[in-house]
Amino acid sequence: MHKAVPIRAASIVLGLLGCWGLDLLCRAFLRDSEQRLVVLAGLYVTLAVSLNLINGIAGQFSIGHAAFYQIGAYTAGYLAFFFYLQSPLQGVGWLLAMLALGMATAALAGLVVGLPSLRLRGDYLAIVTLGFGEIIRIVVQAIDLTTPAGEQVGGALGMSVEPRIRIVGLVWLFALAAIAVSRNLCKSSHGLALLSIREDEIASAAMGVQVAKMKVAAFMIGSAFAGGAGVLLAHSESFISPSMFPMDLSFIVLTMVVLRGSGAITGSVVAALTLFYVPEYLRGLKAADGTALTVTGATLVGWILAVIAAVVAVRWIAYQYRGPRKTRLAGYAATFFGALLVGRALGWAFSFFPALSGASYEVQKLRMVIFAASLIIIMLLRPEGVLGRHEFSWDWLARALRIRRPREAVG
Repeated sequence: MHKAVPIRAASIVLGLLGCWGLDLLCRAFLRDSEQRLVVLAGLYVTLAVSLNLINGIAGQFSIGHAAFYQIGAYTAGYLAFFFYLQSPLQGVGWLLAMLALGMATAALAGLVVGLPSLRLRGDYLAIVTLGFGEIIRIVVQAIDLTTPAGEQVGGALGMSVEPRIRIVGLVWLFALAAIAVSRNLCKSSHGLALLSIREDEIASAAMGVQVAKMKVAAFMIGSAFAGGAGVLLAHSESFISPSMFPMDLSFIVLTMVVLRGSGAITGSVVAALTLFYVPEYLRGLKAADGTALTVTGATLVGWILAVIAAVVAVRWIAYQYRGPRKTRLAGYAATFFGALLVGRALGWAFSFFPALSGASYEVQKLRMVIFAASLIIIMLLRPEGVLGRHEFSWDWLARALRIRRPREAVG
């Protein structure tokens, strides 16, 4: 038996048990609003991993991923509107059927978008995918449905989706399936072909790689998983509207792919969870008395200047300093603690200016500004992504724990 077989079997078992355990814990200890956040986190992981297959692994440049997400959601919504009451499928059976149909519909849309990628690349392909996303949003806004009672639903006002099914474990199982498909694809001959296209398309074609076929296949697979995530969103929320799929959603998912390192599959998971958590954490910040946490203009300006100084110092240490590694690490630590002290000192100094000390801002209203500033800082410090193209794996865990893996027998 090949040594990878028990490892993969253990991974599958751990994944299933983990999703089942997460579902039980959420139902037992979390409120409905908190379960919703766990579901959305899983959906963002699926979106990031599926877009990474297109952008990071195949080397394309799609910025319209929210369109496939929306196609899956509205596939479930329209089918539920017309057929759910007459369907013999109910509950989870209906959800699984919609999951398959939503993935198929989004994959077909991916085929339509992937065909222009045969001749387009880079910025031109990005414009095509962006335009496709806007077309889908406008078309959805223009479709109004009439209920038997004469009520207008759909369009810009949105529509209800029946039945409401929120299964946290299923959402995360679908996310794990997206991760597994991407990882296994990268280790197959087809995945190597995609990677070669990313590195040099002309050389890949010269070596016999079917470039057109592989690029379209990457679009279809990535789009299918995004469509499946849309189905799970529609039935989890029990309501969908075009405002849930704005253009900036595509940019956020693209940021998740780039932040961790384009092409890193498991890294996209970390980036998706981080970028989803930061705005939600800032949204819930409260003062000691339970009111919204506020900062003065003096404090805000002081911290901005301290962060700018810290970024300049870290970039100099990272790219200009040629001393020992221990000294470099000490420099990073000194910069961090120095920024804390400088930020407080500058905040105190600027508090003597009435215009700054009298201004007050709620942190939760600044959360997207802080979010965007954090991304800029990360890209300035690590333009290749936080950890580049490194992956988390059993081999990485074994090296981290200093466990010696047995070598394969030779001969």
